[in-house]
Amino acid sequence: MKFGDIVESDADVLVSSDDYSLPMEDGLALYLLEKGGPEIKVDADKMSGAELGDVVVTTAGRLPHKYIFHCVTVAPDEHFGNTAEEAQEAMRGDMEEYVIRHAIAKCFRLLAAMDLNSIAIPCIGVRRAGFSFEREGIIMSEVISEFLLRTNKVFRVELCLWNKEDRFTMMDYIAFFEQFALRVPTRDTRAVKLPAIKVVADGESAPQVAHDVFISYSHEDRETVEHICGVLDNYGISYWIDRDGVRHGDNFKEDIVKAIASSMILLFVSSANSNKSPNTIKEVGVAENYKKITLPVKIDNEPFCQSLQYDLCNRHWVQFDINDLESFGRELNDNIRFHLNRKTNNP
Repeated sequence: MKFGDIVESDADVLVSSDDYSLPMEDGLALYLLEKGGPEIKVDADKMSGAELGDVVVTTAGRLPHKYIFHCVTVAPDEHFGNTAEEAQEAMRGDMEEYVIRHAIAKCFRLLAAMDLNSIAIPCIGVRRAGFSFEREGIIMSEVISEFLLRTNKVFRVELCLWNKEDRFTMMDYIAFFEQFALRVPTRDTRAVKLPAIKVVADGESAPQVAHDVFISYSHEDRETVEHICGVLDNYGISYWIDRDGVRHGDNFKEDIVKAIASSMILLFVSSANSNKSPNTIKEVGVAENYKKITLPVKIDNEPFCQSLQYDLCNRHWVQFDINDLESFGRELNDNIRFHLNRKTNNP
């Protein structure tokens, strides 16, 4: 965390907040416009239809940064009431949490999708939207921690706080710091003790006991997937896999959902075949719904299809290498154990 001017950060992205029409007329938005020049506003004016919780990407103008992410924290007053006071009151509570959580999460999805490495974030919405420092510290810590713990890619995140207009006291900032620090978990990469090996395959229905991994793949890639299963066997990692046709049974949908729900990680074998398979796409969606970790293993260079990009754009993946199964196995094992350890320590 930094207490100072956000434009002095050397992050790729600066985050600001504004209302739905991006007027950039006051607060941090105006300050960035003054520092970066009118081209920021020209770019912002091209955007239309921004809604509460959205993030609009613009140039950073003359600033040395690559982009500005504008979080929409204020909607038209008529969305909530007839007066500005009624609108601000409606923003409290659940709506406040929704806006912060949705906007900050989208900032990080964009960061990953645009292949950027660093971001500087202020407390969004504390001026016009009236968000509280304490509540924002709680929500932001949860969103940022979840993102960073679900990827092995290194990102630099700066929280920049600045009392330019003397509107807040040091106690306001202390409340933010304390709430944030209380909720940010530490990354513990020590080995986790795995349960006894329990491999379920060949179309058996998912049992009630938990598995480490559910393998989502296209049957057209079966030969390669068997190599991956061999690696999991060698490292004592339990898994559930449909080898011989659960999909053709009467209750295959129920069996697949149960298997995903009773596994800790969904291992998505990414390929040209699996990225066009409606079944694997649905399996990734079910895993997201159950808040499972999805770990992609790429067996070719096919990019994630559009239906998967939103869920997988910020995921670290493991590259399969048939010519170096030993190195691949170590990396896959390290990634799986890391996520299992996090799940064990933070159920």
